[in-house]
Amino acid sequence: MLISTGTRADTTPPARPSADSSSLSDHRGAAVPETSLLAGLTEVAARVPDALAVTDEHLSLTHAELDRVSRAVGALLDERLTPDDHSGLGVDVPQGGASVPVGVLVTHGVPSVLSMLGLVRAGRTIVALDPFLPEARLRHVMRLAGIVDVVADQAHAEQAATLVADRGTVLPFGPLVAEARAIAASDVVIRNVPVALERHGRDPLVIIFTSGSTGAPKGVVMTHRQAMADTVAEREVFRFTTEDRMASVLPHGFSAGFSLVISGLLAGASLHVADPRRTGVEGLATWIHDAGLTTLHTTPHLVRSIVGALETTDDRLRDLRMVATVGEAVTGPDLAALRPLLGPTTSFCNWTGSSETNVYAVNEIRATDPVPERSIPSGRIVAGKRIVLRRPDGSIADVGESGEIVCISDAMTSGYWGAPETTATRAGVSDDGTPTWAVGDLGRFDEEGRLTLLGRADDAVKVRGYLVEPSEVESALRTVDTVQEAAVVAVKAPPAPTRLVAYVVTKRGRRSASPAAIRKALRDMLPDYMVPTAIVPLAALPRNERGKVDRAALPEAPSLAMTLGEGGTAMPDADTYDQWELAVAQIWSEVLGLPSVGPFQLPAVGLDNDFAALGGDSLSAEEMLALVSDRLHVDLPSTDLLEHPTVRTFAARARLGATAVPSHPDVMTLADAGDSTKPPLFCVAGAGALGLTWAALSRRLGDRAVHAFQQHGLERRSVPDWSVTAMAKRYIELMRVVQPRGPYTIAGHSFGGLVALEMASILTAAGQEVQRVVLVDTYLPEQTAEQVDKVEFGQLDLGRSTAAPRRGLRRSVADRTAFVRERVVAPIGQIGRRARAYGAGVFRWQGQQQFRAFFDHAVVVSRRYRPPVYTGPVTLVIADGNDSGASRWAPFLVAGADEVRMHSEHSSVLREPYVGELADVLRDQLG
Repeated sequence: MLISTGTRADTTPPARPSADSSSLSDHRGAAVPETSLLAGLTEVAARVPDALAVTDEHLSLTHAELDRVSRAVGALLDERLTPDDHSGLGVDVPQGGASVPVGVLVTHGVPSVLSMLGLVRAGRTIVALDPFLPEARLRHVMRLAGIVDVVADQAHAEQAATLVADRGTVLPFGPLVAEARAIAASDVVIRNVPVALERHGRDPLVIIFTSGSTGAPKGVVMTHRQAMADTVAEREVFRFTTEDRMASVLPHGFSAGFSLVISGLLAGASLHVADPRRTGVEGLATWIHDAGLTTLHTTPHLVRSIVGALETTDDRLRDLRMVATVGEAVTGPDLAALRPLLGPTTSFCNWTGSSETNVYAVNEIRATDPVPERSIPSGRIVAGKRIVLRRPDGSIADVGESGEIVCISDAMTSGYWGAPETTATRAGVSDDGTPTWAVGDLGRFDEEGRLTLLGRADDAVKVRGYLVEPSEVESALRTVDTVQEAAVVAVKAPPAPTRLVAYVVTKRGRRSASPAAIRKALRDMLPDYMVPTAIVPLAALPRNERGKVDRAALPEAPSLAMTLGEGGTAMPDADTYDQWELAVAQIWSEVLGLPSVGPFQLPAVGLDNDFAALGGDSLSAEEMLALVSDRLHVDLPSTDLLEHPTVRTFAARARLGATAVPSHPDVMTLADAGDSTKPPLFCVAGAGALGLTWAALSRRLGDRAVHAFQQHGLERRSVPDWSVTAMAKRYIELMRVVQPRGPYTIAGHSFGGLVALEMASILTAAGQEVQRVVLVDTYLPEQTAEQVDKVEFGQLDLGRSTAAPRRGLRRSVADRTAFVRERVVAPIGQIGRRARAYGAGVFRWQGQQQFRAFFDHAVVVSRRYRPPVYTGPVTLVIADGNDSGASRWAPFLVAGADEVRMHSEHSSVLREPYVGELADVLRDQLG
């Protein structure tokens, strides 16, 4: 029994130094002393006994309390866990001197910290089991680790029992902690478990399971020596003191999350534990402020989520002295977006390491330092580590040259648990006998000794003969003003050429840019061969349990039959195209941001490539038609692109001239009849928008005919309708040509929703059945002032970097000229807009000015309009920033309305990836 009556004094000597306790040296030669974890915790408890050590929403412990309670937990665990003699368990323990690992399935909080410290004091090896993981994944981890016992709290007791089955035992941690706290509050002596004092040096402390590049779990053994060396480095670079109130939000099964706990406690700081997956971003920001936290160590993904959720005026993060990110690449635009939320002296750190090496580089950017335009360097090498960069032939790379990162230190992992063959592919020994570890990443040193990561060594690919790092393309993508996150993968499908595919997530509240627009922005920053041939919009990037992008879970890359000259496919040949086809292909390449290839710089667009499949949308269609008009002197409506979607067929249509094939300028068929039992869907475009804006939805629906209306005069000179009622009557006449009688289904986006509602009212009054009206982010006329700034026809300035110096200059100029702009320029601009509105249809403007004129025309019309009182079924689809929900519409929709909220910007609801959610809503509502 390790708990006995007597005085509270603990006579157990601190843990002895390990036999291999020689000093570590960093790249500058500075000595790093080593001590044991148990001795360090004892010293802190004696030095700051009454200072807060760890706290969550339910429990708080001082350093003295934590010391005694964790000792008691260790003693109780030592008594109740399966004996650690490895016999009769059917478990193979691969590391010499190791204990059988014990699983921890405890909610992220003070109990999870106690459970881990208790296992350390019991001399056991820890495996933190994340309750958010699928059961199959947890079973696989337990099998690989050879786990017999699981420590679980009440919330996860049932889950733990299922995992353990008949193989071992589940120790209920709640009652054990209560018992330990009672013991700690008494006068008994609580000694360290003898075997715990024998664990040191390269003995396993915790096994961190990581997916790695293969997606299969690998157990990285973190040794006692590795953990202690890491705490020395972290306390130095992050300047942890007893005054710090540290956020512990990284999972404790994540090597950085575990190390941060140890570093904070040994610094005498207080750990404030919360799980962002449970609190949400809003709750997390409030918690940071209310707890008065000083440091936040997290992932770039969580930082981007915070930036997306908080307004720049939010002050809840301003008291932090430091924010640090780890786990994936972070860029200048990430920091530029974060800075307005931080205080005037808050530092930012890019914190780089791996589960095998722990931290090896940190780059601190102080509040007054400039923000890098693209990727943020990993920084300088920390104490206890040396880094060399090796060329493929094994020689050392020069400064400025890329090479594979090799970490040199005697405080790294002892290898992968139970996988000596895999360990041998990474582990080595330097000339002086110090262990080495090939990290698997590429890096580059600059003249100042700072390391920059360039991505995984096995990710580099050759595209058109050039070596490309996908991470560099990702970094460029994140500088595009609308892009929140990005992942780039290389697609290899011989004999087709290798190509890059980018998956992008739009910033919250911003209009999602078309693939063509993003490619065009990239071409201003990257050479042609680095511009992805396919851009796939996603609502969110898939992530694994460690918060990293799960590349294996990305959607299958779209096929793109482009005639690029590599891998056996034919180069574009001037003889392939006739003059009209070549002219059209060159315009398409320019508009869609596609490269020119070959010795004659021919357009990389095949004759039978589809405009939409190449990334074109309604905005790029507008630009393309304007260029066709300007260069080929042929004015074509957007309907012609629907009917002739390839270079070959569109060029043939253009060759005939503008009047050869008549079509109606106000309505277009986006999808022919699919299921004849389903009534067609009639859609009304927003102000100044083409009917093509509904094309993505029509493709998503797939099983019904879709027709779209646009403002009269938008594409062919004609006097437009000057009331919503006149527009509605015009569209009804056209609609009845397609469908003479009801039931009708009508949808309208933004201003188009007002017209759709008026159409439904007129049809109902005439005795026709309207199955449903869908108003997609439609504002009431009284909100016209709010809607004026929502540009529906759109023109995105995507070429600008969001780097802080430029932003700062723009902001400074804007502040200094605000008075002139508000009092002089704005009124003149309003006069111009009104004049343009009244000239819509009568005069024809070039390019985007034509669509702006009809947008202004619709604004004038909507201000004169009052919606009817309507009694039929209505669905309101409300995007972010629109407060006109069902309650505000109630005076007009007397039968009520089904309200659906979408997390999307106003015009992006009709664009990928959000249009998929809208299609699901319509299927559900229309039946």
